[in-house]
Parts: sequence; structure tokens; C-alpha cells
Amino acid sequence: MTSRWRATACALLLAALPAFAAPPPPLQPGERPAAGTTEAELWYGMDQAEKDIARSPLRVRDPQLNACVQRVLCAITGDYCRDLRLYIVDVPQFNAQMAPNGMVLVFTGALLRMHDEAELAFVLGHEFTHYRLRHGLQFWNQAKHTSAVFTSFGVGGGLVGGLAQVVGMASLFQYSRDFERQADRDGFQTATAHDYDPQAAVRLWTRMLAEEKASHSSHFTIFASHPKTAERLQDVRAAAAQVTPRAWQDGRAAYAAAMRPFLAHWLDEELARRTYDSSIQLITDLRDGAPDDSAGTLDFYLAQAYRQRRSDGDAARASDLYRQAIAHADAPAAAWREYGLDLRQSGQRAAAIDALRRYLQLAPQAEDRAFVEQYLAELEKQP
Repeated sequence: MTSRWRATACALLLAALPAFAAPPPPLQPGERPAAGTTEAELWYGMDQAEKDIARSPLRVRDPQLNACVQRVLCAITGDYCRDLRLYIVDVPQFNAQMAPNGMVLVFTGALLRMHDEAELAFVLGHEFTHYRLRHGLQFWNQAKHTSAVFTSFGVGGGLVGGLAQVVGMASLFQYSRDFERQADRDGFQTATAHDYDPQAAVRLWTRMLAEEKASHSSHFTIFASHPKTAERLQDVRAAAAQVTPRAWQDGRAAYAAAMRPFLAHWLDEELARRTYDSSIQLITDLRDGAPDDSAGTLDFYLAQAYRQRRSDGDAARASDLYRQAIAHADAPAAAWREYGLDLRQSGQRAAAIDALRRYLQLAPQAEDRAFVEQYLAELEKQP
């Protein structure tokens, strides 16, 4: 079943069922559900799924990266932090979730799209609201009797699923838009109460709206169950305008340092999605104001996105960006190869030889070494 169909099925399901009579009280720090209750059933299922995620090869275990996200998570959740377990999952989609049992999933696609700790704080504040107000329990109380629908999601009886369903599980709780709006409001208040810059939320949703528009899709699946992105941006702008100015924190430098070792890998995964229009928007946004130690990497991947898209003018744009990339110390070795091949194509023999030799110096074990050496031999024979 496709993600779009899952979202549609959930929406139809909730529309067909009566609303939960009265919302449960907010979850308290250290609280666990009473045995034999629906909430205990829900937690049991999530506990079993968490065991799979804990030992998954998709789990990112890097201490610095986890410490960065954990620091923001604990700042936002306070006394609840000891009840939460963070799992960063290597999936190139914008997603985060705080499950009812305290399992916190953050996809690397979300980390790639954020520029600082403040932006992360607003996303985690949103998810914390779902967790604290037991939105998952309310959803499950409405949906638990429709086992046929949930069996078709691959979660069967009791929500126990394998790791192949990580992505599906992260989107399992397709909350109502009223719940999502409440999570936006309360999450914003939580983040600003902990001194995170309210303009970070504006910046994040401005970029998400730009990426959504660049996708040329009438159904931007990242936010299918949420209020429209334009509406969210309007709401967060209004909320930010009401906040009394003071000294805010954004944690930009610490965030960039934690993400930097993973940037190339995450961008490889982003381009593998072949959504080049939205990827170009994403990388362009990352490149604007990027620190010097990532500028060459971003220029290279932006060039790759243009080259792989192959629209009119993209080859020239890519060529300019390869040349721009090699001016930075962090440029991947492959930037020299692509630059050299462009020079070869345009007949600039001496410069092409220098660039391709530089590539082989930087990547002596390159898998394509034999091919590049052949190009060099041909160039060196030319008068």
C-alpha cells in the first residue's frame, strides 16, 4: 500500500468514526499505563517495534550527532527527558515522531533540512505535544477496532512490525488536523519558552514551502496529514510577531559541526530520490549562508543535481558549480574529476590534465581510476 493510500485510508477511517468522548489527562513524567488498559496495549506494540529499531542497521549511532539532538530534546522536554529514547534513523525524508511509549524517531532527511538547533527545537516541540497530550492514544482508541485496515498497513494485531516498516510506522499516527494545529501552537510555545529563536520556525517553514512548491506536486507527502504549509507559515509568523523580543539562542555552529560529517552521505541519498527540482531547492537553501567548511560539498552536490536533472541550461550551471566547488578546501575529489571532464569536453587540454591528475591524487583508490587514466593518456597524446 502506498504512502498516499495509507494517509487517505486513515483520513477516511477517522472521518467515519465518532470522536473520542473526552481527551485523557496529559501524560506526567515517569507515568506508565495501567496493566490491561488500551494504553498498555498500545505501549506494548510500540515497545516491540522499538526493539527492532534499536538494533537496526539504519540507526545512526554517532555520539556527537546523537548528543546534539539529545541536548535539544532534553531542553524541550525537561523532566520527561528521562522517559524518552532517541533513535536517529538513516532515511532521506523529512519526518520525526515521538511515539506514545517514549520512542523518539528522527529521520536524517529532517536533520539535513534544518539549519540550527532552534529549528530542531520547534520540530521536537511539536512532537512532544503529541506525546504529552496522548494524541496517539486518542487516535488508537478510535482506530483499534478496524484491524483489517491496520493489517493492510503491515502492522497486524498489536502494531508489531519489522524494520522494513520503519518509514510506515513513523507515519502510522496520521493525526487529525486539529491535533496538528494544537501541536504547532503548543510546540511553538514550548520552544520559545526555552529561549529558542521564534524566527527559526519562520525560516524552517519558509524553506519547506519553497521545497513544496519546487516539487510541482499537488500532494507533498511529507505533510499530508498536516495543515497546509502556507497556513502553517502564516500561523507561525503571526505567533513570532507576538513574542516579546529578548536574547534568543539558535545553536547554529554546534548544529553545523554535528551534521557536517554526514552531509555528503545525506546528499547522496537525497539525489538518489530523483526529485531533482525539490533537491535543487533544498541544496540551494543549504548553500545560502553555509559555513566555509561545507561550501565546496554543497556546490558539488548542487552541480550533481543540475547535471542529473538535464533540463535546458543545466549542463552549463553544473559546469560553473564544479569550478566553484574546487575553490573550497572541502570539495569532494569527484568535483575535480567532473571539472576535468568538462574541460576535456571544451577542448582545454592542459587544464583538463591538471584537474584529472588532481582527482587521482585526492582519490588514489578510486573505482574509476582506470577510466580516468585512459582519458589522461589520450589527452597527453594530443598535440
